[in-house]
Amino acid sequence: MIGIGFEEGLERFKERMKAGAYREAAKIRSDHNLPIDMLQDAVKEAYEKNMLAGDYSIAADLAKQYGLPSDMRNDAAMRSFRRKIDSEFFKAAAEYAREFNLPENAVNEAAIQAYNKSMSFGLVKNAAEIAEEFDLPEDMKINAAKKSFEQHMDAGLYRKARKIAIKYKLPDELLKEAEKKIS
Repeated sequence: MIGIGFEEGLERFKERMKAGAYREAAKIRSDHNLPIDMLQDAVKEAYEKNMLAGDYSIAADLAKQYGLPSDMRNDAAMRSFRRKIDSEFFKAAAEYAREFNLPENAVNEAAIQAYNKSMSFGLVKNAAEIAEEFDLPEDMKINAAKKSFEQHMDAGLYRKARKIAIKYKLPDELLKEAEKKIS
């Protein structure tokens, strides 16, 4: 027989989900040790509500947290990903795609756009880090690293330029150029 605390917890969970208080609902679930299968209807209702409102990230989080079918999670996550791309939040989109195990081409698409945006704004160190973090092609890493090296050299930041030359294994002549300026 299910105890009163359990039934009360279940009702409170459903109320919190309906109200959009998802963190409170998660705490209630944990406090009352509620099994996920008993929560599915409330979670699906909250998922649908968020999908209709265009809150795709929240819907994807709910689907992931409560084990909704993968097609529901993927649908919400892909919509959220596309919105991030459309808003030109490319790095956030790439990280999000990776977090939700979206297809690798989605991760790469966003990472390349984040890299290109950083390069176009002259944020070459950021571009190099993106290239490394998302394992973009080697020529992209080297191109950004060389530009970052040049920026540091032009600014008189020779030690930082040297670190970049070492980290990205830039040609020896660049490393020597930085070391010559340091001495």
